[in-house]
Amino acid sequence: MKKHILVAALVFAASNAMAERIVSGTNEKDRNSGGNKAEACKTAKEDALIKRTYDEQLAKYSPCECKQNEKGSWACTVDAALEKTR
Repeated sequence: MKKHILVAALVFAASNAMAERIVSGTNEKDRNSGGNKAEACKTAKEDALIKRTYDEQLAKYSPCECKQNEKGSWACTVDAALEKTR
């Protein structure tokens, strides 16, 4: 009986681990979003959301990581945790 409970717990843990995946988004594709840090971060978040599949939803964003180049443009990246809809 203990073996069955252990197997069930392992299967449950494995299914929860597979239910979430991390995708990254950047603002590199939108050249107009680099002048403002907030806009660059917003564009990076939108880029991450585009990578969702039909059965996934956003769980959370990581903080935007932004760097400004010598010309004053911002380059941002953000990770988004996606989870399966139930």
